[in-house]
Amino acid sequence: MLAEAALALAAAARTPATGAYRIGRDIVYVGVDAEPPDRPSIEFYDTATRRLGTLDHLVGDEYKTDDSPRMTFVLSSPRPAVLEKPFVITDGNGHLGASLWYARGARRYPTVVLIQGADDSTRRMGFLIPFFVAHGLNVVTYDQRGTGDSTGSWRFASPQSKAIDTVALLQHVQSDPAVDRHRIGAWAASNGGWVAPIIATRFPLAFMILKSAPSGTIADNVLYEIEQVLREGSRFSPQQVSDAMAFERRMFDALQTDSNWGAAAQAFKAAQTQPWFSQMRMPPGMTVPPSAPMLAAMQAALIYDPTPILQQVRTPTLAIFGARDRNVDAAASAVGFRRAFARAGMTDLTIVTIPEADHLLVRSATGYEDDALLPVRFAGAYPEVMIGWLTARGFCCC
Repeated sequence: MLAEAALALAAAARTPATGAYRIGRDIVYVGVDAEPPDRPSIEFYDTATRRLGTLDHLVGDEYKTDDSPRMTFVLSSPRPAVLEKPFVITDGNGHLGASLWYARGARRYPTVVLIQGADDSTRRMGFLIPFFVAHGLNVVTYDQRGTGDSTGSWRFASPQSKAIDTVALLQHVQSDPAVDRHRIGAWAASNGGWVAPIIATRFPLAFMILKSAPSGTIADNVLYEIEQVLREGSRFSPQQVSDAMAFERRMFDALQTDSNWGAAAQAFKAAQTQPWFSQMRMPPGMTVPPSAPMLAAMQAALIYDPTPILQQVRTPTLAIFGARDRNVDAAASAVGFRRAFARAGMTDLTIVTIPEADHLLVRSATGYEDDALLPVRFAGAYPEVMIGWLTARGFCCC
């Protein structure tokens, strides 16, 4: 036990404090990023080069980038220092672990909750935490269901259940002395873009920032993603792509209507012999028809149309897209947001589409996430475009 404690302390000593570090005239934002089962990494964003990546410890306060060309940073004293106030909410779904991140001070500040996509991320969300805190906002992050201090499973969490979780977090922090309860907003990435608008209909959000978020149904987005994967590198013929997409549509139709399982079972058996089957994202142990619990879980996670909710939202919104996104149809999503928000009477919608950017808004030759231009850099105006937009609306204390 003593040896383990010593190792833990040594590891902590090699991790710089979360915060904004001034390097000459420029700033490097540094924070821990943690997605199980990998060990936590030190994520950085350098404003001078716009590079994004991870850092390895050298000696003392010196760290180096883990990709080329190598850069080294001396990270000794962040300004401002970012403080963390962890907490756990208990409800009918078990425990939900989260943290409020803030800078020391007597004022109440605007606050943004970071809503994650469909993955096993924890509350350690890298450079974004100090990026927002350095610009005068508190930040709320959480452990996805089934990670960290949160119970449950993120794999089958519906947008509605995620919204319920997030509203509970916001209700908890709005009475904190660091939080201005009248200026609480949401930042949502990818899959989280289905969640934030639901929250806006249940909690008085002051603003929303949607990063690479879809405005169509979950089914349509999954179909888009799968087709993009199948077309990457011309691994499959046009006929194979067509057959695979027909199979996936058949499965979604059976799932949504809970009918035609006989035909779906025959299609499933035939598809298992095809070279493209491994790309179909079937859950482990999938049977056709699925068991009643699996059916309910899959319907909750995969059958959702955001249109009725979007047509109720009037929260000031910034939507940012990468023009080369292969995970979300950026052009169609922008049209969908404009149409739905117009129906809602939205008067403050800003859409920014960044050329050469992929789903993560980094520079990419093709838009596929495994084909980013090296070294990895953010494309266009991201992430600073968020601060300009927030400042114009009085949500930044820069």
